[in-house]
Amino acid sequence: MPERGAFLLDLVERGVPLSIFGPGWQKAPEWPRLRPHRRAEYLDGDHYAYAVQCAAVSLGLLSKGNRDLHTTRSMEIPSLGGLLCAERTGVHAALYREGEEAVFWSDGEECAAVCHALLADEPRRQAIAERGRQRSRANGYTSENLIRRTIGALP
Repeated sequence: MPERGAFLLDLVERGVPLSIFGPGWQKAPEWPRLRPHRRAEYLDGDHYAYAVQCAAVSLGLLSKGNRDLHTTRSMEIPSLGGLLCAERTGVHAALYREGEEAVFWSDGEECAAVCHALLADEPRRQAIAERGRQRSRANGYTSENLIRRTIGALP
């Protein structure tokens, strides 16, 4: 996702403390400046869940190439009790109440401002994360429900 390196570097330059996980970051032109923020090549299972649960804020990045309006992270982060901080889209707005169940942004400047405000206000972070978790559960954003619907749709 070529746009992600520049976006994360912009956040770093705005003083947002990042922990970056996942493969392929060394391909980004911004890698030399992002490398100190890289924590792990890959997380799965309990390690992934633990990382989301321990993060103060979890960025839900979209793919411009795929024209994403949401991703699986849009459901996973709140379902795990993490605070979703994602790009403002119509789909995200339909999934979560902005500022109450998740937080959204339109560009790097707004994302950095949202992150800084949240990092300075732990009670607000915890309240938004909990309401996001409740919304996720109430709406059935779980793998189990997806599997049930998929199996139920089979002949």
